[in-house]
Parts: sequence; C-alpha cells; structure tokens
Amino acid sequence: MILQDQQKLLSYFGLFPFIALSALVWINPNWDIFILVTFIFYSLFIHIFLCGSWWGIARENKGSLTPSIVFFFLPFVLAFVLSLMEYIFDPFYSNSYKFILGPIIALLLAFEFGHIYEKKVLNLDDDYIQLRFNLTFSVRICHLLMIGFIFTNQ
Repeated sequence: MILQDQQKLLSYFGLFPFIALSALVWINPNWDIFILVTFIFYSLFIHIFLCGSWWGIARENKGSLTPSIVFFFLPFVLAFVLSLMEYIFDPFYSNSYKFILGPIIALLLAFEFGHIYEKKVLNLDDDYIQLRFNLTFSVRICHLLMIGFIFTNQ
C-alpha cells in the first residue's frame, strides 16, 4: 500500500512540469520558444524513462525486448520525418515554430502508442494501468495545448 502511494505521488510529481509548462506558455508567450523546447526535452526524457521501464518489465516477464526498442526510437524517427516535411514544404503557421511542431506531434503519438502497448501487451496490475491512463490522458492534453498554442500564436 505504501509503495503504491509513493508510486502515485512520484508519478503525479512527474506530471507537474507538463502542466506547468503548458500553462506557462499561454501565460507568458514572450518566452514561447524556450518553453516549447523545454517541454519537448522534458517530454522526451519521460518517454525514455518509460521505455526503460517497459524494457525491464519485458525482460522480467521473459518477453520480447523489440517493442521497447521500437518505442524508444519511434519519436526520433517521427520527429525526423515531420521535421523533414516542414523543411520541404513551407508551413502555413509561423516560421518561428518551424521544427518544433514535428517533435511535439511525434511525442504525442509515442505516448499514445506506448499506452496502448502497456495496456494490451504488458501484464500489469489494473491499478497501475488506471494510473497510467490518467497520466497519459493528462500528457496528451498538455501536448495538444502546445500544438494549439503554435497554431493560435502566429
């Protein structure tokens, strides 16, 4: 019981920077690029942490490590492809946000696919799956707020 409470507390502490940065970019748009890049790096660090956790769970359960490795590289590949598209095609949003939208969308998709992987493939407790759903839902909202900021603050 105490371990579950610690797990929830640490998980929600990890969610706080997502929420704070998502709110801060709307409150103080003068620092938009700095906040957006900080958000991308923090999101990437959390995604890498989750991939390491999935790797450990898969290894403990004698499962395949391939999905964990694929999920690790997913945001990098998606961000590269989306950034390449932004380079080739002139974006209709502000050029000051060029090469920022792609990584945010890539990380949003990586969190979404990662949650599906946790739910469908890994054999985890129902309490943990519910906690991960709440966290992933909140992280999705934060990513969508950042995307909305890019499109409305031109």
